[in-house]
Amino acid sequence: MRAMILLSMRNMGKNKIRFGLTTFAVLLGVSFVVASFVLSDGLRSSLNSMVDTGFQATDAQVRAESDFDEIAFTDRQIDQALAEIVVGVDGVEAVSPNTDSMSVTPLDGDGNTLGSTMSPVVAVSWDDTGIGALRLVEGRVPGPGEFALDRATAERENMVIGETYRVIGVDGPESFELVGINQFGEDGTLSDFGLASFALDELQRLDGSEGLVRYIDVSAEPGVDPEQLALRIEGALPNGVEVIAHDALVTEVQDELGDIIGIFGNVLLAFALVAVFVSTFIIGNTFNILLGQRVRQLSLLRALGASSRQIRFGAVFEAVTIGAIASVLGLGGGVALAIGLRRIMDMMGLSLPTIDIIIGARTIILALVVGIGVTLIASLSPARRAASISPMAGMRAGFRFGSGEGTRRTIIAIILAVIGGAGIAYGLFGGTDNTTLLLSILGLGAVCTFISVSMFSPLFSSPSASFLGLPLEHLPGNQMTGHMARKNAAKNNKRTASTAAGLMIGLALIAMASVVATSLKSSFRASMESTVISDYLVTASNQGSFSNRIGDRIADLPEFERSEPCK
Repeated sequence: MRAMILLSMRNMGKNKIRFGLTTFAVLLGVSFVVASFVLSDGLRSSLNSMVDTGFQATDAQVRAESDFDEIAFTDRQIDQALAEIVVGVDGVEAVSPNTDSMSVTPLDGDGNTLGSTMSPVVAVSWDDTGIGALRLVEGRVPGPGEFALDRATAERENMVIGETYRVIGVDGPESFELVGINQFGEDGTLSDFGLASFALDELQRLDGSEGLVRYIDVSAEPGVDPEQLALRIEGALPNGVEVIAHDALVTEVQDELGDIIGIFGNVLLAFALVAVFVSTFIIGNTFNILLGQRVRQLSLLRALGASSRQIRFGAVFEAVTIGAIASVLGLGGGVALAIGLRRIMDMMGLSLPTIDIIIGARTIILALVVGIGVTLIASLSPARRAASISPMAGMRAGFRFGSGEGTRRTIIAIILAVIGGAGIAYGLFGGTDNTTLLLSILGLGAVCTFISVSMFSPLFSSPSASFLGLPLEHLPGNQMTGHMARKNAAKNNKRTASTAAGLMIGLALIAMASVVATSLKSSFRASMESTVISDYLVTASNQGSFSNRIGDRIADLPEFERSEPCK
């Protein structure tokens, strides 16, 4: 085996460029996998730490009961007078009634709405007690006719302390002075949300919710257990109002943000799996070419006494070496890709906190499994075929390595095609509401279909290459080159089919994205045309909500017959 290892290393040294490109293909897939976990784990760690420090002084929070158990936050408001009841409970040191609103919309210096669907700006009340999560980092606390803004939004929109900007409330636009810069907790921004803070009574007036708050933050006296305090407060509250202790509150917010991060990480992981899938075809094709070029060398080794096991070991050793190198480099590439993706999102206006670079054991193990596993799986079939070649047959002139034909190959392709078709059919028309299950089965069906098509393609690649390459032989000045290209493409049908497989997957993905986007647009347009019967639709410019008073004002205009508020 030592001799085979030395021979394999010598072969890799002679084909540096080809092995380097193969390693790069695996490296890309590994880098995407590592980046998805590094970015997700880093964001989750940073946001968890931010939430933990942000709610450090909040021992309990009073709010309206959620309508559904699985919904962590409720959008219903409660009576501000409940603060007087809560502050009278034994063990309560201080309370801070607060509210927030998507109906109050600050404008920048050009009169454009702050925020967007991806990065909304939420109006929140300023907490003077220090119990809540809002912190002042520059300027002063906002009072009447004033507001503060988070640093990321202020810098992105070029808004300066001391300048006056318009704020749209239920009574129309008003002028407010920007007097401070705030942040969530001790570290900064909270995911993609911008924070515009107002004095409580000002925000209530702007929102049209005088006397109502969204929640009441509670601080316990020294030595009082938050869980016990929550039970005491619960006994003093009326029906429809609940209290949640510190630990549960922090966990709740972290889980909400974690779900968002999980979706983002899954999207990156999907790209990684596609890259790994394409890499498998590229690696398999590369080993077919390399071993095909070395058939006589391998046959001579067999004639000199090398066993089939040793030949197979040499090919597998080359694959494992490529996979190991790609895995190690992919760890570094994944970290760099994660940092680059974060900077790209910052440039797109998606404000994110500074991420911690976390390379966990799970990430390292998956990088090694993906890198080594993909190359190993892709090399097994070429290695098996190379080891099964008869020494005398391999040294004959014109011997073809792996034609890609055969009854067993055809049977496997048919089975995969049936499984793939069934998976796609179930994913499209399955009678279950489990979206994860449907997408998983649909993805499995697509993978099986791709593999079956690639296994069938050698049956058609030679005649297709001969037919499609025919015009090349008639190009002026390129007859000989075109003839050679056509013959080479048609000579080894499996190599031609494997080379085309990577491009086939890429084109299929582009077609899928185009079909899905067009279908969604068409379905949404048809749905809107069938359900919206109004002549005009009034919405908030920041994708938020607004007061019913707007509808009453529209209904009073002589041009309109009536208006109907919708939630």
